[in-house]
Amino acid sequence: MSNSDDNLLASVFEERAEYLSATELAEWTVELPQDSRILAKLKGPGAKLLSGPRGSGKSSYLRRAYFEMLDENKTLPAYVNFSRSLALEPIFHTRTDAAAIFRQWVIAKILVGLTIAIEEYGELSTELKRVHDVALELIHALERGDSPPDDQKKWAPSQLLAFITSTADDYGFRRTNLLLDDAAHAFSAEQQREFFEVFRELRSRSVACKAAVYPGITSYSPNFHVGHEAELVDVWLDPDSDHYCELMHHIVSQRLPSDLSSVLLQSPILIDYLAYAASGLPRSFLVMVSSVLHVDSTAVSTVKRKDADAAVSANSQSVVQLFTSLSKKLPRYGHFVVVGQELIGRMAELLRTFNQNRSVRKKAVVVAISSPLDQELERILGLLEYAGIVRDLGTVSRGVKGVFQRYRLHYSVVVDDNCLNLGQSRSLEKMVEALSSRDAHAFARSRGTTLLGEDYRSRCVLDLAPCPSCGAARVSDDARFCMKCGTELLDTSVYEQLLRTDISELPLTQKRVQSIKKESSIQSVQDILVDEESTQIRGVAKIGPVWAARIRTLAEEYVSV
Repeated sequence: MSNSDDNLLASVFEERAEYLSATELAEWTVELPQDSRILAKLKGPGAKLLSGPRGSGKSSYLRRAYFEMLDENKTLPAYVNFSRSLALEPIFHTRTDAAAIFRQWVIAKILVGLTIAIEEYGELSTELKRVHDVALELIHALERGDSPPDDQKKWAPSQLLAFITSTADDYGFRRTNLLLDDAAHAFSAEQQREFFEVFRELRSRSVACKAAVYPGITSYSPNFHVGHEAELVDVWLDPDSDHYCELMHHIVSQRLPSDLSSVLLQSPILIDYLAYAASGLPRSFLVMVSSVLHVDSTAVSTVKRKDADAAVSANSQSVVQLFTSLSKKLPRYGHFVVVGQELIGRMAELLRTFNQNRSVRKKAVVVAISSPLDQELERILGLLEYAGIVRDLGTVSRGVKGVFQRYRLHYSVVVDDNCLNLGQSRSLEKMVEALSSRDAHAFARSRGTTLLGEDYRSRCVLDLAPCPSCGAARVSDDARFCMKCGTELLDTSVYEQLLRTDISELPLTQKRVQSIKKESSIQSVQDILVDEESTQIRGVAKIGPVWAARIRTLAEEYVSV
């Protein structure tokens, strides 16, 4: 395979839309029923928050809106990606002015995004070129961990708003839309609150912010009220929606080269199986498809059931591992993650029991928990929703039996844990039938204490590091000095810890991790990121362009979201 073929294949299976060109997005995007509504909100006035778990399509919508507005030449769009925000997290442990520095980084990123968009229409003026260069230099310095220059101009959000308005007016635009990707994904609550303060202040009749957020974990500032400050737009595709599988078939036909798509299209039931296992997340579907087709090894002429089962099982493990990784990214919630792992197992067990004697078309994939939920259980379910393991379907009343909050379990977990209770020799046809034709009103009821035990709330406590001097427990998450001896309480940097993490923590199979460690010098997440040209990783057996790009993406996501 030539280098050009390698690059094409890597692009075809690139799961992150922010890395795709306008041409690739246009050629490979399959139109969904919700697309016109969501894109209209992104291209129109008013603040919007795109909500969905990782891989649900938020970046794709923002990029598509950006390119469409460039073509329409009516609204000035600025696409800004904040995925590197966690790189600034260490300064919150070393500087008292960290929040102010982070704010300048956010503003600098927006200035660069704005000038890049204007450059699409022609050459930048001398002043805009200077603004771009100064802002870009500041971004690089802060992401390296350097201190900002003392003579660096400090921008207030109001000044940025005035600059955006006047610049857009100079180029003949009456409105500017700021498309802020990976905006609230940093796991530093201080960063998130600071970001939303800037977001709230960048609001006028001529400027509108649109930002991508995660459900369950996003921390808004005290002055930011979702629904009032910005409209929440859910982008997570519903696998129960009409024509869902048909859309996934179109993805196969439209995105894959003909030699690959023809192989997969020979088994339409297998595509349906993978489609449902993706649980409405296009990125997961592409990962499983690439695995079934063995895109980084010998080309296949037929697809095998065992490969599909292995891909679904790997996807189930991947979403669960994404959840468990929160114990490192959000160390204060480590105990919540442990209890959350128990909850996944209990929900799966409850569904298995519920479905034991039910016909194929009467199976349930939804667990309904008695409402109101305890605060601790709400936090656990929010973390599970971030990972895509559960999806909040809202409340339902059952009269005297009470009100229940419904959560649908990720279909990969449902299949891998045999929650449908179809037996060990279950056919693809029966699994697809059970997921596509099931009773939409069927669910297994329970209570938080029934699922997790009467003592689960006492186990859901914040995991706060004690005082390094006297060992006394911290009184709160934001305590800065020990209440017993007065010693300053310094937290270790989450970002630096994540860089040092062993690659076994990434959602990779144990066999692949072992081969990487044995056949290259790569041991930690940082080693993958330093290998910028992927020369080390590409030297490992059975790792071609697709898996090399995917492993790097996994490492980048691990330290950025």
